Amino acid sequence: MTENRLTTLIVRRISGELTGPEAEELNMWAAQAPGNRAFLDRVTDEEKLERELDLWKKINPAEGYIRWESAMLTHRRARIRRIVGWSAAASVVVAVAVIGLSRKYGSAGMPSPNTALTTQPVLPGRNTATLTLSGGQRILLDSAGNGDLAIQGGVRLIKTDNKSISYALSGEEKEKGVIYNTLSTPRSGQYQLTLPDGTHVWLNNVSTLHYPTSFPGKDRTVELSGEAYFEIAKDAARPFFVKVKDETVQVLGTSFNIMAYEEEATIQTTLLNGVVRVNAGGASIQLKPDEQARFNSAEGLKVLKGVSSQDIVSWKNGVFYFGRASLKEVMRQLARWYDVDVVYQGNVPDVEFGGKIDRSLPLNELLNFLDKNQVHFHLEGRKIIVLP
Repeated sequence: MTENRLTTLIVRRISGELTGPEAEELNMWAAQAPGNRAFLDRVTDEEKLERELDLWKKINPAEGYIRWESAMLTHRRARIRRIVGWSAAASVVVAVAVIGLSRKYGSAGMPSPNTALTTQPVLPGRNTATLTLSGGQRILLDSAGNGDLAIQGGVRLIKTDNKSISYALSGEEKEKGVIYNTLSTPRSGQYQLTLPDGTHVWLNNVSTLHYPTSFPGKDRTVELSGEAYFEIAKDAARPFFVKVKDETVQVLGTSFNIMAYEEEATIQTTLLNGVVRVNAGGASIQLKPDEQARFNSAEGLKVLKGVSSQDIVSWKNGVFYFGRASLKEVMRQLARWYDVDVVYQGNVPDVEFGGKIDRSLPLNELLNFLDKNQVHFHLEGRKIIVLP
């Protein structure tokens, strides 16, 4: 039995999803060699497992077990997969234990160190971005030292720490005209920015923000592609505008999220608090907290009420949120965060995913939770092969 297969069976047993044939397969493995049964009893002991989970600080062990919920949707039949942090953490503990066991009992029905999988794990994204200055100079921020990086239009550009930059007045005479900078994140990257007015921006992977180094006019306007979360500094005299594709979001002081990737058909603007006005396609709507504006050229501008806005911005806190996301939507998120390609073999299963899972997990660990009855995944280097 391979390490991945054993890990899957043990986690399914912990979560109460183990089928009869799978239970028999696991029991047969446990009976194959001395120590296997003791190991199985240890890693499936919930009290001991929860104590081990305390070691994994980035994963919330209190969110519960993996649960499956079947639902009949009005527009189609689908499976909703519920993925939660406790089981994500459990998978890591189990995987580490399984690997250790394979080293000790390599002849007991598990791959020895020489025959085990040697593929390098696909690691998650990190804090990395490129800053393009007004003159075209490019700064790779994760390799730049902390402190002052440049003077732009009489404003100091400062690398605050390993994940953020900010702007502050330099005391020098400002250049004539407005000076623009551009912050870009690659696949598998994210970064934070404090604009000259004090607005905080979290930039998700494969995203670009084009902005002035000061706001001397009657408004504050930036341009976005990709996804970003904004906490706008209040300034009633100067409204804040975010331009994305064919949409403009106007705010005075608020926090909201915009998702506008080129490969996504719909622009989504989600309001956490305050008030924003979305203008797109000749229509204009005003959002309230926990409402989401959705715009595409085919359906125009619509409002979805009662959304879980805190969940939608959980990406900035290191968590994937799959709110009834289709398989392809989930795969696009993984492709951007892990910098991988996705290939579909056969028909794409009609499934939906719900819940949360930690973005710090290696890709193979995350795929173990998505790999269920209706869809399977095979990882080859930096390619996810999706199989029905």
